[in-house]
Amino acid sequence: MSLYDVIIKPLARNMDTDRASRIGLRYFQLIGKIPFGRKINRWIHSNHREGLQREVFGLSFYNPVGLGAGLDIHCELYNDLNNLGFSFTEVGPMGADGVRRAIDHIQADPPDDIIAVCISEDYLTSFTLAYDFFDMFIIDLTDDPSTEETNALLESRINEQEYKPIIIKLPDYIGGAELDHIADFCLMNSIDGLELRSNAQVRQIHEHTGGRLPIIANCHIDTPEQAAESLKAGASLVEIRTGLLREGPKIVGKTLKYLKNEKAGTI
Repeated sequence: MSLYDVIIKPLARNMDTDRASRIGLRYFQLIGKIPFGRKINRWIHSNHREGLQREVFGLSFYNPVGLGAGLDIHCELYNDLNNLGFSFTEVGPMGADGVRRAIDHIQADPPDDIIAVCISEDYLTSFTLAYDFFDMFIIDLTDDPSTEETNALLESRINEQEYKPIIIKLPDYIGGAELDHIADFCLMNSIDGLELRSNAQVRQIHEHTGGRLPIIANCHIDTPEQAAESLKAGASLVEIRTGLLREGPKIVGKTLKYLKNEKAGTI
């Protein structure tokens, strides 16, 4: 039983999500500040990294499990959190001011693994500021991406020396013909993928596109079984967020072990 199980989990059960998040993140930050804490954490949680590698968006992920946006909002703990076994971290959501602060953190503490930024406002300014410092760009939209703002991002990327993926994040209420239309727009306009919030959306897009449009599933995943379900529905990658706070660091290793056993046919 870990220190997180003994102290943080009992406290978090009696708190609202925001306060529980702050306390949980403070714990991970303190662990990272212990001498050799990061290296020890990375070694402890590295045993399930092999055997689940995949190429998505032109990037190499050593497993399909990442940390969703909404925890490392200010881009301060990405290395501490990635050391738990996540193959990527999505920081934010943020706008231009948040991106400027995030760049300061990244310059002081370069990421060890893939880092994505979720942009929720000031889209073009945030995107151009962040381009040289992040590996993926998650554009958090509330509606159809076929807008001037999205086109401006695509045009801006053309002028960059290095191609980096743009992924559109959609709310869970979009479905049916509207969701199919968005997928078709993405395929025709070099948008690299979608981040979706329900397995119904994941299944629909995977079937509609024949798997041609990569999907990140951010579907309230709290258990290894839920992660496996999203991958079976057609997701290329999955994100854990609240499950980390509820279960602690062991949720990552448990999920990766479950996926490896499932792949080996032992489940």
